[in-house]
Amino acid sequence: MHFETIVRGLRDSNYELNNESRLVRAGLKAEQNTAAIVERYAWLYSPDALAEVDAAVGESEKRVHGALLQGLIERRTAAAQDRLLGFFARAEAQVGGEKVQFFTALARLAVEPAPKRREEIGEALSRVIEEAEELTLEINRTVMTVLREQGHESYIRFWSELKQVDYSALQSELVRVRATSAPLYRGWIEPRLQRCGHGFGSTPQFHQPYIRGLAEHDAVYTKERFEPAMRSTFARLGLELFQSPTIHLDLSDRPGKNPRASVSVPEAGREVHLLVRPAGGNHDYAAFLHEAGHALHFGLTDPEIGWPLANLSRSFAYPELWSFLIEGIGRDPLWLQEALGAPAEQAQTIAADLTGVHLMMFTRYTAKLAYELELFGGDPLDRERGRRLYRELPRRTTGFVYDERWWQYDRDDAFYSADYLRAWLAQADVERRLRQRFGERWWADPAAGAWLRQQWSRGCEPEAEETVAELGGRPGSGEALLAMFRERLEGMRVG
Repeated sequence: MHFETIVRGLRDSNYELNNESRLVRAGLKAEQNTAAIVERYAWLYSPDALAEVDAAVGESEKRVHGALLQGLIERRTAAAQDRLLGFFARAEAQVGGEKVQFFTALARLAVEPAPKRREEIGEALSRVIEEAEELTLEINRTVMTVLREQGHESYIRFWSELKQVDYSALQSELVRVRATSAPLYRGWIEPRLQRCGHGFGSTPQFHQPYIRGLAEHDAVYTKERFEPAMRSTFARLGLELFQSPTIHLDLSDRPGKNPRASVSVPEAGREVHLLVRPAGGNHDYAAFLHEAGHALHFGLTDPEIGWPLANLSRSFAYPELWSFLIEGIGRDPLWLQEALGAPAEQAQTIAADLTGVHLMMFTRYTAKLAYELELFGGDPLDRERGRRLYRELPRRTTGFVYDERWWQYDRDDAFYSADYLRAWLAQADVERRLRQRFGERWWADPAAGAWLRQQWSRGCEPEAEETVAELGGRPGSGEALLAMFRERLEGMRVG
């Protein structure tokens, strides 16, 4: 079995798997059947194929070896994952006297203005999530079994070695940044918790999506302004998001469509799909900008660098760096004035509130990572322990009460939370460098767009921290992020 044959198999299977999951996420297909696809590539997702790839030979081989390791897990869990996604696609939440499709109810949390109603929706969602607990445990049990069979006793060590991340060092820096920014966070979040009828440490998590949506600024984020604002933003950068032959946009609202915006990449540099389910308000704008960053990064990748470096990132921190960078344009008060027509004072207020949301999400994800590391530091299949950790750990720093029934649903595989956090640290540093090089309105300079094109042509070759180092920054440092929080939230009028 030659290396080229294995790469071709990964490319073909990745293409099929991405399109299969996209159709389900888009609400265009009710049942996902990745298990059948994976089984067609059983020769690829096997110990024999893994043994043929020497990760020490070079970076491409290292990426392929990592993909095969993850493929071994996916092959064993694919059927159960299909059943789980099918369950949620069909599930209905009983909200009062109304039955609401699960993903539709999840999307309503972001737009429901009545606090009591949000809590009713949250309780209904929790009941559905609890029904899937046994199936989720089955998947996680299988993951741990596969890792042990491959000689990996520690889930944390496995991902640390595969992604080349020191989670202990990362967490130390995150705790420092969170502690330093805590007064800013408390000052911004507490008035909002009170409007929900609760206080810090007693507010149900179900209010977080609505707080994140900043409904008080909906008048600025109109449906009519959305597309012109997005078209002009990318046009000024010289990035043809709406005309790119490699990027396909899906903005339709369907009942079975997952409300979580996403990008599907069947093959970087050749075919990319951007999916957003509009819910109204600022969230639509932020979600579109975020996913546009992913779509442009993968859509403008040069496929000639080779499939492994174009499509297989060492971790998700590098792709998320670019999506957070583009999303951050929407927090700039000058962009709010120019793209959305907000008066200067109002733009400053909105920028401060958007930064407050950013800080809220950063605080949430540091708590999420702390929970996940604690969970996998012991028995991750211990239901009572897992529920207790999820209920107690995030509450201490976020101010929200987390429903223990979400202890597995609210967790992405492979410590994706850490990749998000690493990307936030890197994004703040890269944005600072762009401002120094292209000016405060870097997002309106075609030269900045050309620089981004050059970066994105490299596909997934570098890592987030390496990009920061290339630009003269401090990899893994939270100083740039702290400076941004202070700049926008200290002394600014917050809504």
